[in-house]
Amino acid sequence: MEKFLAIVSDAIEMNATDIHLVDGLVPLFRVNKALIRDDRIEAMNKYDLEGLMEAIVGDSLELVEQFEQSKRLDLPYKINDDVRLRINASMAKGIPTFSIRVIRNSEINIDKLRLRSVIDRLKKYNSGLILITGSVNSGKTTTLNAFVQELNHTENKKIVMLEEPIEYVHKSDKCVIVQKEVNSASDIPSYYDGVINLLREDSDIAIVGEIRDRKTMDAAIDLAESGGLVIGTMHTRSGGETIERILSMYSPNEQRAIKYTMSNILKCIISQKLIKSLNGDIVMVPEIMVINSTMGALIRQESFSISEIKDAIHRGRELGMQSYEKAFVELINKNIIDLELARKCVEADSYNLILNMMGSDR
Repeated sequence: MEKFLAIVSDAIEMNATDIHLVDGLVPLFRVNKALIRDDRIEAMNKYDLEGLMEAIVGDSLELVEQFEQSKRLDLPYKINDDVRLRINASMAKGIPTFSIRVIRNSEINIDKLRLRSVIDRLKKYNSGLILITGSVNSGKTTTLNAFVQELNHTENKKIVMLEEPIEYVHKSDKCVIVQKEVNSASDIPSYYDGVINLLREDSDIAIVGEIRDRKTMDAAIDLAESGGLVIGTMHTRSGGETIERILSMYSPNEQRAIKYTMSNILKCIISQKLIKSLNGDIVMVPEIMVINSTMGALIRQESFSISEIKDAIHRGRELGMQSYEKAFVELINKNIIDLELARKCVEADSYNLILNMMGSDR
């Protein structure tokens, strides 16, 4: 455990976001999206990793049985009041391997991450359903917690957060913030159970860490229709793909009804990417899809089209919408990134559109 704490200390000093511990390799740290080796520490071996596994699960027979059955484990681990870990343990060649997210319980710098426009957009809504989407490690949790942080300093609301596991710990300021851990023996067994109970908790805003199945989506819709604001995340890459994913949760004879429901209850979809800027900072690139009457009509169409959704986002700038391509152009024009970096982050058709947009801007 002493070796592990030394590794965590190094991660904090390096401002790493993740630690990777694998048999036969020195610790690896992810800093500004790059993997960095720490040759000051000896390579991890089987006994180091098995000892760390024993220290993490402690005396919990439940955790031991869970890991033995599924060969995977996700759990939080507190280092001190300022640093928490989100530990994922799995097996590789019969030896434990660890991917560990380092979470600093400090103020999220909204402006440095370029989250201000997204936070301002989220603050416009008091009811309905909002979805924050993106691939793994695209910063969805950071965006959610930055929004809660902002409200906590400026609004008077009750916010209930369902998380797996709890990452940032919020201390109630102007808001009342209740944080519940999913798949925890002490809190709630599933997102679905947590959302169902929220119907009776008189919350102004419900944060659902992940909407991954139909019954959780149905519960989130019911909660949004009851008058509150529900914000959830999904592992989809764009607004159009998100709508398509929701529709796939329902049978063909149910899709007409869910399209109508989505066109009315859904308010906004924020899809995002995290990229490294020219000066090494991490910045967020958002696509903002606002559900207005035009977008609602596209969602209700019998034949749903992602390309039509994308075109509507491009045309909806005056209504607060923003395409990925336009977001990249703005970063290029402000010398935060360059064309080469943009080319590496998008598909060929998007890159050509960025070039055309830059030509028209000039």
